[in-house]
Amino acid sequence: MVDWQAARAFTEAACAEIFDVTLCRLLPWSKGLDVNKKGGADPDRLPFDFMGTIDLEPPSDRIARHLPADPGPRNSTVSYDAVLSAHVGAWLYEPRRGDRVKTATDVWKIEAKEPDGSNRPAWYLTRIGDAVS
Repeated sequence: MVDWQAARAFTEAACAEIFDVTLCRLLPWSKGLDVNKKGGADPDRLPFDFMGTIDLEPPSDRIARHLPADPGPRNSTVSYDAVLSAHVGAWLYEPRRGDRVKTATDVWKIEAKEPDGSNRPAWYLTRIGDAVS
């Protein structure tokens, strides 16, 4: 009898070894106290490093956008700058919308998540700046 759970774990680990070649740092971010206050580093969650895959210019039809308060643009399409995927089996916590991801060259903001039931979800990113030491 096939152990499907073990087969799935093996496949996810194999994918991570092949595809996750970019060193990333997750920077937890908290919202400001209100809309007029800037957010900042979240003191309740520690940053951590991980290996991930960042693909530029993902298709804009993969995930529905977070609907705006304005009912006018409801049928519009949102395009993200990149999509991040990584094996999250040993992570301390799952990233939240608004958290930052830093690579050697860029800083990204997590805008949306596409869970698929595996240990390898996808997060849609917008580029917010160049990485600085």
